[in-house]
Amino acid sequence: MELKNIFKMEIFKNRNDKAYIRIIAILTAMAAAASIIGIIMASTNNTNNVLIATEILLTTFTMIGIAIFSFLYPFHLLNVDYKNKVISLIFAGGVSRKQYYFVKIGATILSCLIAFFIILFIPIMIWLVAYPAEFTELIRNIFRNFKPEDISSFMLASILGLIANIVMLTTAVIISKGKITGIFLYLAFSFIVSIVQGFFMPDNISLFMINNTDMEISQYFYQTAIFAVFQIIAFTFIGLRVLDKQDL
Repeated sequence: MELKNIFKMEIFKNRNDKAYIRIIAILTAMAAAASIIGIIMASTNNTNNVLIATEILLTTFTMIGIAIFSFLYPFHLLNVDYKNKVISLIFAGGVSRKQYYFVKIGATILSCLIAFFIILFIPIMIWLVAYPAEFTELIRNIFRNFKPEDISSFMLASILGLIANIVMLTTAVIISKGKITGIFLYLAFSFIVSIVQGFFMPDNISLFMINNTDMEISQYFYQTAIFAVFQIIAFTFIGLRVLDKQDL
């Protein structure tokens, strides 16, 4: 089976996951409702206690929901083949384990990005339409104090960090064979990685510490990106080794 067909199969499967499509729709609706209420309050100077309480609850639960979703959704996408006991059939159908490994990671990353784009697109557009000048000025203020290399290094570190996180989660899912223990294994991996990162980059523990050092913001992000590369290599090696030897 060709690599692109395997990838299309994974995307199709993710796109038709009805349970999580409903969750994405609910989170999108909650985020949109919170934005609409916020705009109504801002434009009319409304201080109604019921409206304020509703906005606080909606915003809080939306943020909590997105935080939980950001972890459970990729875990679900990665372990669904183990859970449905079809992974052995996939390999029996001519898909190599290495192909499956990399396609699974790529499809999971793309599906997660699409999901978050859908959830955040409507609220952003609502604020942009309601307050275009203020929204534009806010974006300018955010980037005003950053150099071009700061932005490029931030984007690089963010992309590599996302890949490293998904690769680490994939390894945890493979080792646990898709069981719930994979979550705890992932948390253990995260703890070990944070310790190693702090040991090798003691000045790079937190972005907020940069102001107290001579480190440039771009330097911080480049160091973070380099560490993410090593993290990707290490967990890819572990994941592939376990998957190649796994009895399915």
